[in-house]
Parts: sequence; C-alpha cells; structure tokens
Amino acid sequence: MMFRIFTLTGVLMKINSFFKDAIVYATSDWRNVLFLGVILFLTDYVVDLNAPSIIEGLSDVIIVIVVIFLSLVEVGYGFRIVEETVKGSHKPPSFHHPLELFWHGVKESIILLIYFVTPLILVVMGIYEFEIISGLDFSHLTTGCYLLIGIIFFLFFNIMFQGAVLNMAHHGGSITSGFDIPKIFRKIKMVKLKNMLLVSLITLIVLYIAKQAIFDTLHALPYMLPYINISVGDVVSTVIIAPFLTIFTARLLGLIDVEDDLH
Repeated sequence: MMFRIFTLTGVLMKINSFFKDAIVYATSDWRNVLFLGVILFLTDYVVDLNAPSIIEGLSDVIIVIVVIFLSLVEVGYGFRIVEETVKGSHKPPSFHHPLELFWHGVKESIILLIYFVTPLILVVMGIYEFEIISGLDFSHLTTGCYLLIGIIFFLFFNIMFQGAVLNMAHHGGSITSGFDIPKIFRKIKMVKLKNMLLVSLITLIVLYIAKQAIFDTLHALPYMLPYINISVGDVVSTVIIAPFLTIFTARLLGLIDVEDDLH
C-alpha cells in the first residue's frame, strides 16, 4: 500500500515538473507565441471556408492556398517542438525553414487522418451495420453514454497518434516511422502507458475544454469595429491563448520521452 502511495506521489511530482517546464518553455519567447498567433489568426479569420462562394477568382484561390500552407506550417511547428524536445532542447524552436515545417505538417496531418478520422468512420459504419443486422436500436443512448464512448475512443487513438509522433521525432520526421506499429508499441511501452494517458487527458482538457471555455468567455468582449465581426476577445484568444496552449501541449508530449537527467 505504501509503495503504491509513493509511486502515485512520484508520478504526480513528475507531472507537476512537466507542467512547470511546459509553462516556462511556452512563455520563454513571446515572439514565437505571437508569430504562431498571427498564423492562427490569418487561418481563422482571413478566409471563411464555409462560405458557399468563397472561390470567385484567382485572388480567392491564392488566399485559400496561403491559408492551407500556413495551417500546415502551424502543425509542422508543433511537431518541431516535439522533435527538439526529445533531443533535449530547452528553448522553443524558430520558424526557420518554413518549407520543412510545411512538409512536417503534411506528414503529421496524414498520420492524424489515418489514426483518427479513418477509425472514426469505420466505427460509425460498424455500429450502423450492427444495428441493421442485430435489429437493435441505439438511439435511446443518452448524451452521457455517447460522450463516454467518444472520450474512450479519443484516448485510445490519441495514444497511438502520440506514439507515432514520438517515433517520427526520433527518425527525422520520416512518415514511414509513423506507421511502424511494432516500434510505436515499443515507444509507448518505454514511455509508459500511464504517462501517455495522462498527457492525452491533459490535451483533451486543455485543448478542447479549457480552450473552448476561455474562447467563449473572451468572445463576449466588445467588437473591435462595428463592421468587423471580430471581438477584442477573439483576437486575444487566437493570437495569445491558442498558440500558448499549442506550444504547451506539444512540449508536454515531448517531455514524457526525455530522460530524467535532461530535466
């Protein structure tokens, strides 16, 4: 019993040190935070991809291409943070070699698509087919049940995705290493499943729950100009809060794959 208490205390102390490290890391260079924030702002507000008549000319095509490029650079920057963290770096990387960031973003997006979207589609189709074959009706399930199923699904595939990203970080961002299942499982075993589960939970809470709550709160602030549908809170959320959380969670993932003597 005492051993379990000491083990739990040790895990909590390590996670606490990771938290402090990630916060200090994310705030150590506000230029990177603001630069990433500008990228997020441009991709969120310069173009509305939901507009039915978005592409009306060459200028619109160029804008869409630029937005896609910047979105993938943002994803690639997150990967660069993980990659440099596992190598022992204590400073946020710069945005040098943007094309390299872009390709890292493309590769991580493919990994994300394979590990999340494809299984999600298969699960939904499987449940639908099971309902037809068995004659059962799952429509009576409560929102809580669907939420629980969603969280379990997220945690399982997010751990696989994290293992793939960490394995890629040790192999120069090679996309094939992101699908090397035996090595990914060895990486998860080495890092320890409980650590990856904790980071997955923290990611879920920080990026999806806390972030949305902060955004909703700040959105209530006054609009910047009457004819611009952007509030002061939207700018603060996108340019400061969102990039900080992105850097924080990327650093946190990298830290669980760093030897203790590097902390």
